[in-house]
Amino acid sequence: MTWIAQDNFVGESAEGAWVTVTKGQPFPDNHPLVALDRAAAEAAAKGGVTRTPLFAPLDFGEADEPAKAAAKPAASRKGA
Repeated sequence: MTWIAQDNFVGESAEGAWVTVTKGQPFPDNHPLVALDRAAAEAAAKGGVTRTPLFAPLDFGEADEPAKAAAKPAASRKGA
């Protein structure tokens, strides 16, 4: 899964280096900043705190398309 940054910010890596993140920048699921954000969101939710996540899942919209096309009866398709 790919995650997308929701805003511009500067974060600190596990090695102590500063990382500049740009809104819209993609990150892999296993990236330390994504993991840290998800853990913080989970901890906040358990504590009853509302928090806006720094990363959101990037939805390509491809997973649903084949299922929808296959589910449509042949008689309802154009040209059938």
